[in-house]
Amino acid sequence: MATNGGNVKSTRLKPSLDVSANLVVHESMGRDLMGYYGHFPCKIEACCLCYIIKGSLKVVINLGEYDIASGDLVVLLPGSFLTINEMSDDTLISFEGYSSSFLRKINFWKVISPIMQYVIKKPVFSLDERMATFYRESFSIMTRVSRYDPTFLTPSISKSALIVAIDMLSNAIKSNMVRGANLRNSSRDQTIVGEFIQLALENYRTEHKISFYAHEASLTLSHFCNVISKTTGITAQQIIMNLIIMDAKTQLRNTDAPVQEISKILGFTSPTTFNRYFKTYTGMTPQEYRNSTGG
Repeated sequence: MATNGGNVKSTRLKPSLDVSANLVVHESMGRDLMGYYGHFPCKIEACCLCYIIKGSLKVVINLGEYDIASGDLVVLLPGSFLTINEMSDDTLISFEGYSSSFLRKINFWKVISPIMQYVIKKPVFSLDERMATFYRESFSIMTRVSRYDPTFLTPSISKSALIVAIDMLSNAIKSNMVRGANLRNSSRDQTIVGEFIQLALENYRTEHKISFYAHEASLTLSHFCNVISKTTGITAQQIIMNLIIMDAKTQLRNTDAPVQEISKILGFTSPTTFNRYFKTYTGMTPQEYRNSTGG
């Protein structure tokens, strides 16, 4: 998702992982997205808000499979992995993408905190008609402004746009304007899980051991592991493993980097250790996966 400078630029999504401008907006994107994110995992470095104008999709986001339909809002946190498995021919999507460099400047994890627990649990929100209209019109306005003069949307206004979008979703959840959501207040366990996922997305390449995350949460290892398993249905180690494997698959499919280099990037002490780890969870070696036609 490269851009050619400036704070905001209206553009089509491109097969890279980030946006180079602070904010990239687009009012209407269609089926060509399959050419960019179809069938193989892609790591998203930006924060992306996607409103589905019409059509339907089947996607994998991190550890979950989702059926997405008209009126849904998808929130992709930086570090997320996205695979589009199916997309109807009539699909149209509005998009806002905030670059990773911009997110670092605005303390993104604090900005996203009002909806963090919900996004971690399920990043797809089915909006009622009033909220759907708000997002549809806000994406349209932002697109028109960026086309008219991108300099109107300064970094401070870009940050404000993100805060408004997040606060509106937070209020919609609390006001039962999001269909089918679990609207109960966050428990301490849910907070622990949200903080763990944030840490995992930021550190899984260098920190494979669960003891690191338990220490950061100021919990004993056994208590931490019990909370994660009870709340998510899978172990903390499985979550780290899934992030490592999805990242490995992304690099194997989308780059020409040697397996040895990918192994080093992902924090393994040797290519042999990485090969064994990858084969344990996928049934094939990294090179066999790279040469295969399946996902």
